[in-house]
Amino acid sequence: MPPAFGELLREWRQARRYSQARLAEDAEVSTRHLSYLENGRSSPSREMVLVLASALEVPLRERNQWLARAGYAPAYTETPLTEAAMAPLRAAVSRMLEHHDPHPAVVIDRFFDVQELNGGMTRLVQTFVTPATPPEALANVLVATFHPQALRPHIVDWEPLAAHLVERLHRDSRLPGGERHAELLRRILAFPGVPESFAFPDPTRAAGPGVALHLRRGDLELRFFSFLCAVGTPIDVTAEELHLELYHPLDAATATWLRHDPPSG
Repeated sequence: MPPAFGELLREWRQARRYSQARLAEDAEVSTRHLSYLENGRSSPSREMVLVLASALEVPLRERNQWLARAGYAPAYTETPLTEAAMAPLRAAVSRMLEHHDPHPAVVIDRFFDVQELNGGMTRLVQTFVTPATPPEALANVLVATFHPQALRPHIVDWEPLAAHLVERLHRDSRLPGGERHAELLRRILAFPGVPESFAFPDPTRAAGPGVALHLRRGDLELRFFSFLCAVGTPIDVTAEELHLELYHPLDAATATWLRHDPPSG
């Protein structure tokens, strides 16, 4: 049986490391009422479901699940990108990809699956992978980072970058409904040469403002840092789960390579 609303509420509160007192204060309800909601002695109003979900920063997809468990209709649509209603979002994403070129940029979803690349990212990938690389190794940015036939052999100081990413997966997989993140975590941990310590969460691995991407193939070395951009104040599940990763050069040599037209033929 799917978990009742009270069970979902408790799971998310504990995953966010909130005490009942802290959540009650943030949601402006009594601790007693919150306890009654968690143990099923009280039923929440639709507004209360959304208030508690907002206080715990629950993603929109899961907020719809909360509403369903409490007996209410979904509050947020999930519109395919191909629908006419998403045309403004598609146009905005396309403009960002185009304007960022020749710098690399990639559109990903919440599971790090690649949705779209700009010309700069396509050129970068083609420079560092071979035709023998299986397509499934490039369909997900985390798999591409860990797969021995994708980008991994060309990433200098691969382990710190991989550790940063694997810790993020550990965090996401521990959240309620994190089964697909856990499946992705198991997949990348199974690749050869992945440190055994990666199988266990370690919050110190995610320390620092970010991790640079340093690529090397032969005499070519490129260094990047990236920004992860999201849709502001989304009211649609698809829009919330869409992210743009924009790469910027860390040195003059990389900037020069990006501006240089690729050789013909």
